[in-house]
Amino acid sequence: MTFNVYLKLCRTNLDFTQKELVLELYTFDTIFDGLDVNTLGRWERAVTKTPLMKQKKILNYFFDKVDFYFPFLEINDIKSIENAFSPEKVYKLLGKHKQLVMSFPTNHASKNDFTVKYSQESQYLQTAFSTAINICDDMYGTSMFYTPKQLEEFTTIESSLFLVCEYKEQYFGHAFFLYLKPDIYEKIMRFEYDYLEITSNDLAQKGEKGSYFSTGLFAMNEKAIALLFVRVYAHLILEQKKVMKIGTLISDNDAVNIAKSFGLQKRYKKDNLIAYDAKIKEVLLTEQIIKMLF
Repeated sequence: MTFNVYLKLCRTNLDFTQKELVLELYTFDTIFDGLDVNTLGRWERAVTKTPLMKQKKILNYFFDKVDFYFPFLEINDIKSIENAFSPEKVYKLLGKHKQLVMSFPTNHASKNDFTVKYSQESQYLQTAFSTAINICDDMYGTSMFYTPKQLEEFTTIESSLFLVCEYKEQYFGHAFFLYLKPDIYEKIMRFEYDYLEITSNDLAQKGEKGSYFSTGLFAMNEKAIALLFVRVYAHLILEQKKVMKIGTLISDNDAVNIAKSFGLQKRYKKDNLIAYDAKIKEVLLTEQIIKMLF
């Protein structure tokens, strides 16, 4: 869907005339000073393009009215949200990353050759665990990651987000997120609590408020990393009313670049680790996301 179509969809669903929406936007933010019905009409007909910053402000306004990001898109399940994203645009956002994203050739593969599965659905979960542990050993040292037993326990908590990407029934990548209780998450971000000491008791339950803590990311090529991130974005949009923040602890340059691409900001530093995180709004309502959706 293009932004002009979405703009009209939201206006009509809120039962506003063009004049009423102009007045609403004018009151909402000074960026709309000078906006008139003729300009709004040209935006809706795509005669002229709505400037990206004003698209972002309009989406902010609709959120304030409805208390939900991207309302009226009928994106109420994972697949419908994923279909709204372009994996190609997602990868352009992420860019090149040598250590966390390999270059396994699949140039002629179709999107249907790849699948992203939740941990309980994939037969390659143990492969994902061993890969994550090996990567951490190479980058940080043997004592810097969880054991397979701990990872297995985390996947039994329904709120955890453990994803595995498969290509033609082969392991092709993973993304691991723990859904932490708000106080535990904040302590980890401030280095007041060792992330290696996290137990299942520190995880928020499904339906509770919490924050996602990224603990592992790897893909065999750009298509796999893009599809993993599409699923993560879809999950965040679907769970947006419960998720408070998203964060991670990193030191590698590749990981820093991915964190920044995801909308995370540097918060705290201790020794060789840096805490990057963002509120759910800062992740979902970015210019990059708007470009990918519209």
